[in-house]
Amino acid sequence: MSTEERPGGSAEAPTARDAAAAVLRCRLAPGVRLVERASGSWVALSDPLRVWRVRPAALRLLAECQAGQTVAAAAAAAGLRPATALRLLERLAEQGAVYFEPLGVDPPTVSVVIPVRNRPKAILACLDALDPLVYPRDRLEVIVVDDASTDETPDIVARWTGSITVRLIRLPSRQGASACRNQGAAAARGEVLAFTDSDCLPAPGWLRDLTPELAIPGVVAAGGAVLPIAEDGWLQRYEAVRSPLWQGPARAVVRPRAPVSYLATCNLLVRRECFEAAGGFAAIETGEDVDLIWRLCATGGRVHYRPDGVVRHDHRDRLWPFLRRRAAYAASEAELLRRHPNNVRYLVVPLTLTAGLAGALAAAASRRARLAPLGVVPPLVDLALAVRRTRREGVPLAPASVARAVVRGYGAALYWGSVNLNRYYAIPALALSLAAGRRAPGRGLRATVGLALIGTAVADWVRLRPRLSLPRFAAAHMLDALAYNVGVLVGCARHRTLAPLRLQIVPSRSSGHMPQEHSSPKESPSPGKAGTTTTPPGRR
Repeated sequence: MSTEERPGGSAEAPTARDAAAAVLRCRLAPGVRLVERASGSWVALSDPLRVWRVRPAALRLLAECQAGQTVAAAAAAAGLRPATALRLLERLAEQGAVYFEPLGVDPPTVSVVIPVRNRPKAILACLDALDPLVYPRDRLEVIVVDDASTDETPDIVARWTGSITVRLIRLPSRQGASACRNQGAAAARGEVLAFTDSDCLPAPGWLRDLTPELAIPGVVAAGGAVLPIAEDGWLQRYEAVRSPLWQGPARAVVRPRAPVSYLATCNLLVRRECFEAAGGFAAIETGEDVDLIWRLCATGGRVHYRPDGVVRHDHRDRLWPFLRRRAAYAASEAELLRRHPNNVRYLVVPLTLTAGLAGALAAAASRRARLAPLGVVPPLVDLALAVRRTRREGVPLAPASVARAVVRGYGAALYWGSVNLNRYYAIPALALSLAAGRRAPGRGLRATVGLALIGTAVADWVRLRPRLSLPRFAAAHMLDALAYNVGVLVGCARHRTLAPLRLQIVPSRSSGHMPQEHSSPKESPSPGKAGTTTTPPGRR
């Protein structure tokens, strides 16, 4: 990893970043190893498997951070300037290898903003959940914005009594959730705006766990995990592991075209000045959270996901509302791509896997099925070359680890390719197959779509281990994908565009899980996992 200033270089005046390094501690993420070999200094990340060769000073910096030193103290021990060390660690944080913890920071003033319409029981439960928040009461307020409810919802809010100051704003006419949030933000007094929804129950540590992220230099927004309130029905159990609000168990830097590309508004903290500078939430029906996050990132702001800050959401337990919401998420892609045309989906495709599949299919189509097994030859050659390369370059990985990573990369490519087929092209492909009738192309298309739908459902059932039988999980999974596909097509028709159907293919000469040697971690058009794809609204 190259550093921007060499140890022992000329002294310069302290900067704001030097000062920030003195109040930040950097931790290594789970699964990160620091390795010193004759072949060089290495940082290895286990999931997904990636390896970087770094300078000895960078390795010393990370070792000091691992020992609990502040960034400034670790930089001094490694012979680096604090600002230089901070930039280096920020690049590693974007790769998921490290994360920051601020020290000795006073809690900011926070305004919790909740839009609501005709949900008297839900808003009462939400306010009751906020009452035990572990946060200084003199630095906290709650603003409920009623979107012209026609029932007793505003009266419930007005009569609520608890330890937190609650202000009620009543809109004279229905304006939508985005407008409600903007109205609440305009009336807020806090330095931080904390958004949640009326059908959510924030955990007591919600703000305590998330506000420290905003003390990290450059971080303008943060969000946490969204978990289910209950898992009573089969759809709720499916949503518990497949909800688009759930972003996983690991910390992440949020940005477009990344594995975590957005945060949901039911669990979102934003610096008020940054929210106002960005213009607040856009007046769009769905996808306003994704749009805001992408605009914050476009201005250079950093957004962090920290799963500790938990909000529980009342997932849908009826099939039609569930499907309708999935379709609405998908339909928002057209508007999001109109606003952010560079954030198109992408798919990393290992060329050796493609060559092997193409050869096997060609053999089958030419009635030489006995030659189809030869399709495994290119991937096997790739695997052998990967093992040889890591040995030759002294990468500190066992051959078995390299082999597992390559195979996993191929599996990821097949999985994400199938996900794209299911969510964007399954219905058009089935329509073409019906037009082709019983001829071979039609049968092939139907078989491909069927295998993609069933294969991804089984893979997710094995991977996510839901509290649900495989048949029920697979049924929900396939309905989810097809509803999303319907929504994508509706969005295309509504906005007269084919942009949501565009897929950028990123060819890879080797598996995306192939350990790579870098002079520095940096953003790349290809993801960490082979075959990973990001959907524009992040609704995976």
